[in-house]
Amino acid sequence: MLLMLSQDLLAQHLLLERKIERIDSLMDKYASNGEQAKKEAAELYKQLTTKYNTAAFRGFKIDVMLQQAILYSLSGSHHQALQLSLEALDEAEKFKYPERIYRSCWVVAIMYENGRDYTMCRKYLDKAYRTYEANQLNEVYSTYCIRMSSYFMRVEQKDSAQYFAFRGLDSALKYQNKRDIRDAYLLLGTLLAKQDYKAAVRYKLLAADQFIQIEDYATAALQLTVASTTLLNQHQTEEALKYSDTALLLLQRMNVPVPPLVYQRRSEVFEQMRRMDSALYYYQLFHEGYVATESKQEAVRIKQISEEYQTEKKEAIIKNRERQILLISLLLAVISIAAVLLYRKNRRIRQQNNIIGEQLNELTKAVEHKKVLLSELQHRVKNNLQHVISILEIQKESVDFNNIEEVLRGNQNRIHSMALLHKKLRVTDTADEVDLQKYICELAALVKESYDISSKRITLEVNCNVEKCSIAKALPIGLIITELVSNSMKHAFKHIGIGIIEIELTKDDATGLTRFYYADNGEGFDFYKKSEKGLGQEIVMGLIDQLDGTVETNSQNGFELTIKFA
Repeated sequence: MLLMLSQDLLAQHLLLERKIERIDSLMDKYASNGEQAKKEAAELYKQLTTKYNTAAFRGFKIDVMLQQAILYSLSGSHHQALQLSLEALDEAEKFKYPERIYRSCWVVAIMYENGRDYTMCRKYLDKAYRTYEANQLNEVYSTYCIRMSSYFMRVEQKDSAQYFAFRGLDSALKYQNKRDIRDAYLLLGTLLAKQDYKAAVRYKLLAADQFIQIEDYATAALQLTVASTTLLNQHQTEEALKYSDTALLLLQRMNVPVPPLVYQRRSEVFEQMRRMDSALYYYQLFHEGYVATESKQEAVRIKQISEEYQTEKKEAIIKNRERQILLISLLLAVISIAAVLLYRKNRRIRQQNNIIGEQLNELTKAVEHKKVLLSELQHRVKNNLQHVISILEIQKESVDFNNIEEVLRGNQNRIHSMALLHKKLRVTDTADEVDLQKYICELAALVKESYDISSKRITLEVNCNVEKCSIAKALPIGLIITELVSNSMKHAFKHIGIGIIEIELTKDDATGLTRFYYADNGEGFDFYKKSEKGLGQEIVMGLIDQLDGTVETNSQNGFELTIKFA
């Protein structure tokens, strides 16, 4: 039961992580996907305050609150953005989430920076740094550096801004924080424009490349246009024209509307080159695009103001109605107490019925989900028990009371192999996967320790670069390891004081085959020669057939076994 609950919780966590990552990706291209990002963030926040309103999901709620704050800021609602980010910070501090406290601090700092309150901006950046230092949040240090660089650029301390931009870039590249890498390139492209224009152009190109990678072609074209302007200011007209051409070609090939700024800067390039016809042509395009953009933005602003007005109007109507209802209720209370009490009672019953109905629907869904999980678990247990029964049936015919302890220990290790497999199992949307590296390391050590040969020094070396594996493959691999390690511990080191057992599991990218290699430095044996005393070799051969694998063995210097399978 606990296993089923933990698997259900893990699946819910993975689902929420994917939804938050999707909103992040939509926010990266806010110009085209901003409304969709707002919609999905609002829907997810609603779920986190209703369906997922438990302690296990508090962190996700804070993450979505910060996303909503940034979206409010991008749409110009700075007051709402600041209020929501401060609420997220309070939640993170209340439940002691260091990484989320850190993130909330720099989001709050952005809001104050946008509002030009640089004193408060610096206050929260300092708080973010203290949180980073106390909890060693090295992987996200780059974000603090980027925000400090932006702050120093706003207060016109260019040297400090450059210092933090370079530090942020180094940290972002080290931990591959894509958003911080883009922001660092943008900052350096701006900060170095007068001091080292060639470096500034280079960083603008790198920023453009980053935006192309996330398919934000409009922003990429704007970075190329800014690079063109930087070159134009240095009277590098031919180079400036090349970058302007590249920006325009990128937008045309990707069928993206051309921002008016691209036409404006292109007109300026042609004007400096004394090509007045082209300059006039692109200036006209700029003017048309500018007017269209302004009209569109004005329409958006009018719509936003209208929606706010309608909302306020509805709220006023609701408040007036509430006052009227209250007054009428007070006037009628004396003569109709019984009716009012009955009405309240009926309303409470309806609300409770609605709540019960919703809970019943959720419980029904949960029961159906658990039935599926239980069915899958029963299927696995049935298959594993069938393995054990088959082995016991074969051993029943050849059991010897003199070696019954070895038989029991071997079967115990086989069962441990299957139990450990289920312990390492993780359920995903598409398949059941096992953390193979941890599984074979723990299994090999478990089998080795079960024989506890204190007079021998036996070393176990395990190397696995195959991270995940389906349970259909992991089970026979685990049983093969169990049989081989058991055989080595029982027979290989009888006349050797120091023993070495090597296990390797690697993936050949060229052929797509997985290679399993086992070796010990003990007394070798003929793998294909049937043993009359035990079933280990027959079990291993059967498991290899189950993997549909090919076998190579060597018994000259100890024992070596190589299996290749798809």
